[in-house]
Amino acid sequence: MRVGSSFTQIPWVKKQFIQKLNVDPYPGTLNLEIVGLSDSQNFRELKSTVGVEIVPEDPSFCSAQCYPVLINGLLKGAIVFPKVKDYPEDKMELIASQNIKEVLSVKEEDVLEVETLGVA
Repeated sequence: MRVGSSFTQIPWVKKQFIQKLNVDPYPGTLNLEIVGLSDSQNFRELKSTVGVEIVPEDPSFCSAQCYPVLINGLLKGAIVFPKVKDYPEDKMELIASQNIKEVLSVKEEDVLEVETLGVA
């Protein structure tokens, strides 16, 4: 969809990420594909739980459900699930205060560990 960098920098979105998730988002998201039966099941279960809601101030935007996470045991961030019709079931979007790819030296096809930290 390629809208992560502009979405994370919208003032009301950025403000809610900071206030609700303690993440001042680096422009953009890192998109991951969920593969494997176990990971897919865990991902579906997570999405069915209550997270932190990002509430749109502009009615033309969707809301998003978010979960604080630790990425590869090193970098705090959050999973962002945009609540839009036909959003891919196997896609995970991550935000962090730093560029995830650079900090973790992520390359195409790398496998990342994403651990939920619980919702405050």
